[in-house]
Amino acid sequence: MPLIQIILINIGHGLVHLLMLLFPVVAALAATFFDADYSTLIMLTTGSWIAFGVGALPAGWLADRWSRHGMMSIFFFGSSISCFLIAISQSYTQIALALFLLGIFASIYHPVGIAMLADGKPETMGRRLAFNGVWGNLGVAFSTITVASLANALGWQAAFYIPGLISFTLGVIWLMFTPNHTQSDLIEKSQHNKSQKNNPNWLTIFKIIAFSSIIIGFMFNAAIVSLPKLLDDRLNTIGENGHSIGFLAFGIYIFAACAQLTVGHLIDRFRVKPIFITISILLSCSMVLVIFSTDLFLIISISCMMALVYATLPISDTLLARNIPHHLRSRIFALIYLISFSASALAVPTIAILHLRDGFTTLFIILSVLAFVEALITVSYTHLTLPTIYSV
Repeated sequence: MPLIQIILINIGHGLVHLLMLLFPVVAALAATFFDADYSTLIMLTTGSWIAFGVGALPAGWLADRWSRHGMMSIFFFGSSISCFLIAISQSYTQIALALFLLGIFASIYHPVGIAMLADGKPETMGRRLAFNGVWGNLGVAFSTITVASLANALGWQAAFYIPGLISFTLGVIWLMFTPNHTQSDLIEKSQHNKSQKNNPNWLTIFKIIAFSSIIIGFMFNAAIVSLPKLLDDRLNTIGENGHSIGFLAFGIYIFAACAQLTVGHLIDRFRVKPIFITISILLSCSMVLVIFSTDLFLIISISCMMALVYATLPISDTLLARNIPHHLRSRIFALIYLISFSASALAVPTIAILHLRDGFTTLFIILSVLAFVEALITVSYTHLTLPTIYSV
């Protein structure tokens, strides 16, 4: 795969997470831009998160049956159009519909982009996907400072116009400078199919990860969507303007990116199961600390929690990529992301309802319990007899 294509796929991961979190950050600053509260505005994003999950399934099918390259083009240009529609919306209904459309186009990225990156040496799969995960993390990080900077200076619509223009530009570069299908790609795909048809355990691994994705998807989205408002609520001495919260959240996300790189190296060298169990238990503990911490200790506990949340992501992607037959890869990734993102969509109304009740206390109690349940599920996994490179 050409270097420019790898770069654009990684940038695309950052872009998709940035776009999906722009409005949740706007909602956290609701009093500045709207005559509505946080709970009302965050509910407008529910449809986009549902589309983000459900849309992955047809996207993966089309990628495997038609063209991964073509689907990435649709992702860039469709996301751009959606951002412009959000910016020109004149009512909450129009915003919700435009956000739904954004979710549809954004749903293309994960089953297609991750599947394209997964082509390559299995022994470096963890590091490759972890590096891609860092780009996604940067997108989450920049969503906070993008809204804080652009919205305060030019109005909240600018936080959609400019990322929309960037997405359009990336789409043009993708069409002009990246190859579509070549004969060498077809030969590589054929060889990869032959090497992976002999792995009898890929379906078992898929079932395990599919079940875990329900919990991970909900925890992940609840954590990243609630973070700006959590900081605004609990650190109101620094949260009098969007810049303070935006840049603090940015720093936390950058710190979390380091965890992905570390885990990527570890799962290329050691068995995944004990690593995953350790991360899940520590994540459960960190969420309890978030509930009871204040001031500097709150920032530290949130930073640790976000690092552990992101540390779970390279594990499932790497296990799938190492074991799924190439010709099914986009469709299997699509199924996993459908499950994960559908569960993550439930996080939005959950946040809205629980925040009205007691802020974020009950939410993080639930998340802590879910992380511990994930650890128990991982412990109960039947040991799979796989070559070292595929071992769980």
